[in-house]
Amino acid sequence: MAARQSDDEDNADGTLIVRRRGWRRVTAITLLCLLLLFLLLIAGVWIARRPIASQVLQDQFEQRGVRATYELDRVGLRTQQVSNLVIGDPDNPDLVAGYAQMQVRWGLTGSVRVYRIVARGVRLKGKVVDGRVVWGEVSKLLPPPSDKPFALPNIVLDIADSSISLQTPFGNLGFALAGRGNLTGGFRGHLAAVSPGLDMGRCRLDAMRAFTAIRVVARRPQVEGPFLARRFACPTSNLLMDEPRFELDSSFSESFTSFRGNAGVTTQRIIAGANG
Repeated sequence: MAARQSDDEDNADGTLIVRRRGWRRVTAITLLCLLLLFLLLIAGVWIARRPIASQVLQDQFEQRGVRATYELDRVGLRTQQVSNLVIGDPDNPDLVAGYAQMQVRWGLTGSVRVYRIVARGVRLKGKVVDGRVVWGEVSKLLPPPSDKPFALPNIVLDIADSSISLQTPFGNLGFALAGRGNLTGGFRGHLAAVSPGLDMGRCRLDAMRAFTAIRVVARRPQVEGPFLARRFACPTSNLLMDEPRFELDSSFSESFTSFRGNAGVTTQRIIAGANG
């Protein structure tokens, strides 16, 4: 059975068409987490504004109350590189990075701008608390909150073998990411997401997994690909889908305040309303 998102109604050929918006919230959370990962990578090397030295780096971590160990592999005017970075409790770290390299550009006035970050083997843990994502001790390295709308950084990111583990009010989520390109336009990559279950209030997804292509075009993040689950159930509206498959094709504004797109739906079995 195939369905296209629309208002709840029956077609003449017996195909049931339903509209459910829960996937939009999950998709938005996924993309926001990825962007936060990009910002965390930038924050981890923010000290490029001054010459990098091991003691300077350690002093900055200590001033912020951040436990960190690392190996400083390369220090140069344009390229800095660290490996085996661990932030947080060594037995349960908030962030692990096997390798991270940052390249900067110097202006005629002596200003420094980060223009490229390469990261491998990143493992990041976080949780959503009161509507905000908290990254443990890594959060202490982030800039203070701002009332300004979110803007994608003009940075080239090259990332692979990296993942995020996130605890949310809906349930636990895990993401794996690989891709490269400028985050304001040109970034292309792939995202895999999994969850044992997501409880979105009136509806629940069991055994969720997603395999999507992600890209940024003219400062608009775009997501395309399948979003699957073992079961999608909304007991209050008597809706049940076995093995649903949502084909996502959505484009978000830079600040994630709006989006446009659609989602096609197929399912092995459906029970809805009076049909149940």
